[in-house]
Amino acid sequence: MLEDQNNTALIGVESVTDLLSTLITEGTQELVTIIRSDDAMDILEEVKTLGSEVSSSIKIIKVIRKIASIPDKFFMRKVERYCDGLVAIPVKKRKKYVEKVGKKALNKDSVFILGVLNKIEELSKIDIFVKLFALKMDGVIDDPTYRRMMLQVERTMYSDILFLKDNIHDGYLKVTSAEEESLLAAGWMIFAGIGVGTLTEDGGNLYSYTQTAKRFCKIVFESDLNERGNTSSSEGVLTWVQTN
Repeated sequence: MLEDQNNTALIGVESVTDLLSTLITEGTQELVTIIRSDDAMDILEEVKTLGSEVSSSIKIIKVIRKIASIPDKFFMRKVERYCDGLVAIPVKKRKKYVEKVGKKALNKDSVFILGVLNKIEELSKIDIFVKLFALKMDGVIDDPTYRRMMLQVERTMYSDILFLKDNIHDGYLKVTSAEEESLLAAGWMIFAGIGVGTLTEDGGNLYSYTQTAKRFCKIVFESDLNERGNTSSSEGVLTWVQTN
């Protein structure tokens, strides 16, 4: 825990939080390009030209000056990728969301997002994070659901998330692969009962994908569970015995 706190202090999370909050409210691709620039003088000159576009341009200059001293370049790559996705969401939608939730909730969102970004090692997950935030903006998911899904994605390998997308269904299954073990450990699956063995198949613990997993795949990947075949255990090869 102490190490995490030190890392947070190292990256200057408070200044980056201000930047992310501003980007959520009124960021553009041009501003993201400026943030990505390595030339401090060019940054400051370009930001000065955004006065009519970004109302808090002076604040942005101060933030960028602080960012220039951040030693964790990989963290900034993650922030940049998130911002690239963020500014693709229409400004009108973002402003409407900010007006609805208020500055306090916006800053809370920013701190949470940055905390999750700071932990991940796979940039590919960031596209999912942006989509989840857009879905929260649209009211498709509430804040607790959004945070729950964000944290589950954070602690799951990206390849395992793709496995989830390709294999999720409504039936029961045995955990027989490394991917399924990972999904179970991360909370995408839940124990569903005990399968009684037959002449052709051994019994054992059965699991099912959680409602959160099913909803996640539906809203993020637009998966249709009705088109997916069930596992053999749900087709009667094994008898399912519910346990209390």
